[in-house]
Amino acid sequence: MKRTAKHTALAALAALAAVALPLAAQASKPQAVSLTFTMHFTSATTATGTWTATSDLTVLNAKSGTVVQTTKITGKGKGKGKKTGQVVHGRKVVTAADGTFVIQFNGGLKPTGATTSEVNGRFVLKKGTGAYKGLHGNGKIHATLDSSSGAITAVYTGKAHVQNKT
Repeated sequence: MKRTAKHTALAALAALAAVALPLAAQASKPQAVSLTFTMHFTSATTATGTWTATSDLTVLNAKSGTVVQTTKITGKGKGKGKKTGQVVHGRKVVTAADGTFVIQFNGGLKPTGATTSEVNGRFVLKKGTGAYKGLHGNGKIHATLDSSSGAITAVYTGKAHVQNKT
């Protein structure tokens, strides 16, 4: 009787593994990604421009397109117990020929000159369509802003993967 119980338990574990392994295999491994955005302010809270990507993740490697960004600036942020200045919260809708994806970001806004500032913070890749369906990731941002020309240059570096949903 003990032998039958062991066989039943082993069979149940094997069945569970057979179901779990294909589910785990649906997500690609996180791969390095670098997204560069070149934009111009279109209002105090919006910007548009272009983007390019380099990545070990095939779906993003050598891709490019357009981007629309919306932002909101809030009061003082905290970093290591100190007030760090204003915090920028934003959302980018990133479009390419083969689909779109959304990035949410936030970071501390720090003046670097009379008309220049920088933002350092974090981003999260959210929902996507087309080739970017199931795209997820996160990482760091570094952006420079020039209020005299309206130029924004931002580099997002991190890891991303594609979660296939069936």
